Amino acid sequence: MIASSLVFSSVAFAQSGGIQMDIQTGDHDMPSTRVRVTGTGPEGEQQGVDMNIQAGGTHMGVEMKVRGDATHSGREEKHERRERRRERHEEPQAVPVRGFASEPAFRDCGTGEDPGCTMRRDGQLAMDAETFRGVLQSLKNTSNEITREEMAEKMFRRNYLTAKQFGRVLDLFSNEITRLDVAKNAAPHVVNPQHALGFSSKWNNSISGDEYIEIMTAQ
Repeated sequence: MIASSLVFSSVAFAQSGGIQMDIQTGDHDMPSTRVRVTGTGPEGEQQGVDMNIQAGGTHMGVEMKVRGDATHSGREEKHERRERRRERHEEPQAVPVRGFASEPAFRDCGTGEDPGCTMRRDGQLAMDAETFRGVLQSLKNTSNEITREEMAEKMFRRNYLTAKQFGRVLDLFSNEITRLDVAKNAAPHVVNPQHALGFSSKWNNSISGDEYIEIMTAQ
């Protein structure tokens, strides 16, 4: 059908005479069709079209020669070769999507049910149960409270705490002034500081308790 449409549109200039078509079909592996159309122009000159069509795989080639031209006394040959690529429909391939790692569904921070255990601050999670038990034991084994405060300050420079973990650390310091200093140093590393506001009751001195609330509210 494609060949016939091209042929008849190409020989529309033919005014009279006979039309002959010679169609040859090749093998199935590389089918080809040769179409020849001849006619006589208005001035008696011979005109026609030779077309060779080959198709195979995903390509189709068309070679066409036009003989004669009604607007010129001479004889011309026009060569046209077209190649049409068939569209191939392919199923879309799944593209892996890289996203941010989701928060762990459950973590053990050594404090039982702890909402801060899966929260992050500065991109960091709080200490897990094993790490927290080691930190807590090291602080307990230090009898001198000033030395214990210095140790806590060093530990919390790198480690993050949940509010519950933070509360247990505060309980290790009996001196309220020292306890407040520990709170000041550790507060920036508490992942859920809003949950630690209630620990102001750990200070009998209301002034220290108010200062503690200011520290945690600023986080």
